[in-house]
Amino acid sequence: MTLSDKIAAAQSPRKLRVAFLGGAYQSAVGRVHRIAIELDQRFELVAGCFSRHHDENLASAAAYGLDVAKAYPDLETLIAHERANLDAIVILTPTNQHFEQVRHCLEQDLAVICEKALVSCSEQAKALQALVAEHRGFLAVTYNYTGYPILRELKDMVASGRFGRIQQMRIEMPQEGFLKVDEHGQPFKPQGWRLQDGVVPTVSLDLGVHLHMMALFLTGERPQSVVATTKSYGNFPGIMDTVSCMAQYTNDLQCNVWFTKTALGHRNGLKVELYGEHGSAVWVQENPEQLQIARQDGERLQVDRASPRIKIANANRYTRFKAGHPAGFIEAFGNYYYDVADALLSYQESGHFQETPYVFGVDSTLEGIELLEAIALSSQTKQWVEVSNG
Repeated sequence: MTLSDKIAAAQSPRKLRVAFLGGAYQSAVGRVHRIAIELDQRFELVAGCFSRHHDENLASAAAYGLDVAKAYPDLETLIAHERANLDAIVILTPTNQHFEQVRHCLEQDLAVICEKALVSCSEQAKALQALVAEHRGFLAVTYNYTGYPILRELKDMVASGRFGRIQQMRIEMPQEGFLKVDEHGQPFKPQGWRLQDGVVPTVSLDLGVHLHMMALFLTGERPQSVVATTKSYGNFPGIMDTVSCMAQYTNDLQCNVWFTKTALGHRNGLKVELYGEHGSAVWVQENPEQLQIARQDGERLQVDRASPRIKIANANRYTRFKAGHPAGFIEAFGNYYYDVADALLSYQESGHFQETPYVFGVDSTLEGIELLEAIALSSQTKQWVEVSNG
């Protein structure tokens, strides 16, 4: 192979041009997505409406390396000026704004990449599902935790039958933000939209959607019925901040779920435990490169990217640096965006988008919202509730 052939083989497809709606430079979500789209050089940020505040909007464009003329005052103006120059719009606004924004983009035949939670209720999810079908649209939702290479390795282990049938699963995501105080004893106050509960409490839209995706991603099983409690323990009375749930899934999988924003000592304690007929696995986000495995014969193993017989997690695309130097949250986001890029390019060629093993859209989102609605109803009625199915 000649040098020119090697260079050609190493070149990635052209960068996909995106605009941000929301995601100001001062926001954590904006910086995370900005870095993630750049990690593998699959996307290019070319424009945005980063904030409704004029000065912050212009400052964000400059901080992201854009001409301030590419910072537009609203979504409609952004689309009017940039539509021909865009492959997709990335929506990074609060959840309660997503429905109208995503709907407008789909009606304009623009591809959409949306931060979770996609919407606030199943009625909205069904409406977007119909729009995607009507316009043959592209709508991907970012579930970044599924981008961790070791979790993708675990998914493959489950699918290959390494643990036998998965019988039990425990997923938790404890945080402390709604109970913390500053040095003067005053509560830390989150963004206003996080203190507004609807049919589905915002804590479920914020944290619960991730735990639904963990179960779906790793096992492929679907929720059938739930019994749950929701509580308000934190600094904001009446705002639900804690959910405990027992869920029955297909194939006789029982799943215990706990997520909260009032567990002092936990920054973001995402943990997944899988228990099968022949073995078990435990993954903790704070040690994202390690997987603890126990076998039926009593042997215990610690697996990482450098372990023998690893098939997924040591792929070149995940090895931005060698094992022993842990990859983390932003890299997982980058891995998810890498797959979104593949899905978007495929959509542009075929005119058809469907979910892949690594990219999720409105169908999986609808299932998750229906699960969260069942959890909310169970908490109110204090009994088992069937999960709707579309």
